[in-house]
Amino acid sequence: MIFFQKIKFCFVFVVGILFVTMSSSLAFAADKAQIEKEYVQTVYKNMLDVKNAHYDILLTAQTPMGAMNVTIAGDGQVKPVLYKNDAVFSFRDVKGNETTTTVQQYIEQNKNKVVIYSLSNNTWMKQTMPVEPFMDKELSADEKSKMELLMLQMVKCVKLTRETPSYKYMEVTLDSMKISDAIDEMVKKNKDTDKIMLSMAASARLGLLAAGDIRYNVKIDKTTQMVQEVDMDLANPIRKAASLFLDMSHPKNAAEMEEFLTNSTLTMKVRYSQYNKVDPIEIPQMVRDTAKEVKTTTISPKLPEIQTTNVVASSKE
Repeated sequence: MIFFQKIKFCFVFVVGILFVTMSSSLAFAADKAQIEKEYVQTVYKNMLDVKNAHYDILLTAQTPMGAMNVTIAGDGQVKPVLYKNDAVFSFRDVKGNETTTTVQQYIEQNKNKVVIYSLSNNTWMKQTMPVEPFMDKELSADEKSKMELLMLQMVKCVKLTRETPSYKYMEVTLDSMKISDAIDEMVKKNKDTDKIMLSMAASARLGLLAAGDIRYNVKIDKTTQMVQEVDMDLANPIRKAASLFLDMSHPKNAAEMEEFLTNSTLTMKVRYSQYNKVDPIEIPQMVRDTAKEVKTTTISPKLPEIQTTNVVASSKE
């Protein structure tokens, strides 16, 4: 059970990066070609207008302990904020022994709280997580424009790696310093942020700066001007961020952890589809009535969206 808790922590961390890319991945500014920049801005604005979508995720890790695969499929909608997710976690150790765990989730946001219903071992569990009040605030047109500009500024460079009659393939690099500054600005604007949130934000900023710029590849459908796929190699950023915290905390098994990170790989592929074509999501009344409450603590501003990606076993490539 401890192993799968570690997997879930890693998964949440990874998906956290995913939702940074989904929110800003489509804002690729290219210094050399103004026409490319305008094209990318159009793609980004198209993504902001998405009301619902389907996503498939494949997360693959190779470690000294064995190989892990997480296949995910899910649907999400904006109003009301609801997600239906299923995930399959599989692990094969160095001796060839394989373990598989499935998780089904429904997630909803209701004003200043997020409720997560999870099915594991034939039992529904309910987690109610308070979130910062500003998360429930609907942005004005001016605030949305400022957010668009902020996300565009996070893009450090863009490289068009390949183009076909149907798709554009781009390598995008996000500026970790500007992402860190954006987190800092968001926290400062919210005067009611508690000490726990401030500490989490500070840790996130340190991790980002240690990890360095974030690079990933994107496939864009030229007809719809929407993102179809995102590919990321997460091993190096996570390795760098973890090394910083190891240096700061000095755990007794630091050498073992460092070796584990050095000899591990982690990649992620995400495929988006059915933009604005997903059926309305509803949480079955049976799930609401039978779920057992589990105590939780306040979560970070992005966690609800991150966890929405804890999803279904589908390895469609």
